[in-house]
Amino acid sequence: MHIKSYLLSLGSNKITQASLPVILAATLSACGDGNGNGGNLTSAQAKAASSQAQAQSPAQQAAAVAPGLYLSEVAANYRGTAGVSWVEVFNNSPATIHLNDYRLRANGLDNASKALSPNPVTFDLPKIDIPAGGYFVLAGKSSTYLKDTDKSAYILASVAPQPPATGSARTYLPYWTDKAGFVELVTVADSKTVDFVRFGSEAAKPATVAAWSGDNVAAFPTLPNFVSAKTLDPLDNFDRSIVRLSSDFRASAGKSDWTLVQFPTPGGPNDVPAGTVDSDNDGIPDTAKVAGGRFAGLDLYSLGARKGQKDLFIQVDYMTSADPALSPRKEALQKVAAAFQAHNTQVHFDVGNLFNAALAPADFNLSGDVSRAQVFDKCTNTPDDPQNANCGSLYQYSSGSLDVRRKPVFRYMLMASSQESDGSSGSSGIAELPGNKFLVTLGQWGFSGLDLTVQKYKNLLINYQAGTIMHEFGHTIGLHHGGFEDANYKPNYFSIMNYLYQLDGLPTNPKGIGPTQRWYHTINTTIHVAVPGYAADAMPSSALDDGPMTNSFRIDYSNGSGANLNEASLLESDNIGRGHDAGAYGDWNYDGVQQAKRYRMDLNGSGAGILSDNDDWSKLQLVLNSHTDPLPGAAQSKASSRTTSLPVLGTLVKEDAPPASLLRDLANMRKSAR
Repeated sequence: MHIKSYLLSLGSNKITQASLPVILAATLSACGDGNGNGGNLTSAQAKAASSQAQAQSPAQQAAAVAPGLYLSEVAANYRGTAGVSWVEVFNNSPATIHLNDYRLRANGLDNASKALSPNPVTFDLPKIDIPAGGYFVLAGKSSTYLKDTDKSAYILASVAPQPPATGSARTYLPYWTDKAGFVELVTVADSKTVDFVRFGSEAAKPATVAAWSGDNVAAFPTLPNFVSAKTLDPLDNFDRSIVRLSSDFRASAGKSDWTLVQFPTPGGPNDVPAGTVDSDNDGIPDTAKVAGGRFAGLDLYSLGARKGQKDLFIQVDYMTSADPALSPRKEALQKVAAAFQAHNTQVHFDVGNLFNAALAPADFNLSGDVSRAQVFDKCTNTPDDPQNANCGSLYQYSSGSLDVRRKPVFRYMLMASSQESDGSSGSSGIAELPGNKFLVTLGQWGFSGLDLTVQKYKNLLINYQAGTIMHEFGHTIGLHHGGFEDANYKPNYFSIMNYLYQLDGLPTNPKGIGPTQRWYHTINTTIHVAVPGYAADAMPSSALDDGPMTNSFRIDYSNGSGANLNEASLLESDNIGRGHDAGAYGDWNYDGVQQAKRYRMDLNGSGAGILSDNDDWSKLQLVLNSHTDPLPGAAQSKASSRTTSLPVLGTLVKEDAPPASLLRDLANMRKSAR
């Protein structure tokens, strides 16, 4: 037990500010190398930590922090009663600490009714050993799909009604908002306060009164137009937090211990200072993009992050299966990375040791000899599909696999088999829009048994993967099927987000016949009509120039240069609004004859309106909410309520099932190879 006002007077067994880096250098080996691996610190790292300690000022060296378990970070909850958030604890001692010797105390949110608890709630903590110098993250268990890891756990408390109230017990989650809240650690043995923090307008007192003195920590800054992903996971909250900085760790039982930071660092050292800049607007602070820089202890520089470019990290898990569609193809990942690289954006995939057992960013290994394979499950979905309630969940994989330290800067992709409860073929994916998770499900489409030594068949698998990965990823960074809108099948929206181009690819020449070929193929296979040269449902993808069976298959987002198409007055020579070559035109009425006169036709089932392109690349939402505080000193104002208005919540996008003709074509390819 360590009540702060008391411990500061202790003269024995205390750890000075100066000695803390040395202790961490000796003990952080239990926490791994910061990239998801175990390992020991090198002697050079230990010497660097020692040098850091020696370089500190005498005033810093005089500041004493007693050994024990501390609250080290509290993340803001801008979602109000639509969600909860997380807290980090830190073992500031040279010995292992048993987390279940402590309890956490906070206000509670009823997980079912979303009502607030009338009194603070005490939460039991899991049986976890936190190594010396180690960090651990706790969050509300808002769903049974959420899985614990060696660095994080989800907690809840069942509270029976207090007489004279009657009824069943309520399940509460730890709760606070951006406006007000408190978090407290108490001992199991005697229920005395170990650590406490209170912020905003919160008035709750610690169990041991001396554990807090003076004013509250300020409320979190208001974030106008706050956007939240539609997620089950409280660990997806990383917009702001208050921390005890690792470089200036204090324990004075007051607000001066705490610093508002724009970049939360769950599960690792709080090593990103306040006011740090993200000049690339990719969600990664500049301080983590230089040699020697760190983010929650992670060495992102060694993984490829650099100032002056946008960096997007994606962890790729995949299910083990004989179906080759479930295993990411290196060529597919390279196609996606190349599409972004053309726009000064580096996509860093991490498939673990699939292509190389050593840490090798060029081979998409950012973890070393670590497998990202997951056990096969016939169906994987999201809780939004009650008919598939027996399927696994994207969230159980993301919460259980993605290192909590990575969550603020990594996206998560799972390549699974099917979303259908019987495991049959279906939708190609699901994605948060916007968000940081997406699912790719190309299983049972017919690639199993296909001879992939035949180049055109291998191309088909690579290109279907590449198009689908870039499509689903596009949703997570803010793109709809119509770019800025949900309207799909707009011929002039020249983007992989458009169903016209997701699987058929973008023709290399938008002025040529390629767009019309894709128009023919789509209406032939989806609305089952004859097109020039083909009966209904008879046009194969092999008929497409630069199609999915070719080496010239192209994926891209739109640059927005296409002119509008007025469905009330279509002129076929306009093609898709990017000019036309001789003999090329938009044959929207699929009669095989270029019409000189304008005509009216609803191209995508949304009514005869104006179809607009979208400049996808300039509008990518790489960061949901800015890491720059909107108003200087905004965090110093106090709020008057424990609750806050609901934010704008994102959605989940589930793709349509492929046309039956696509599955039939794949089946015919298998037969022809026999």
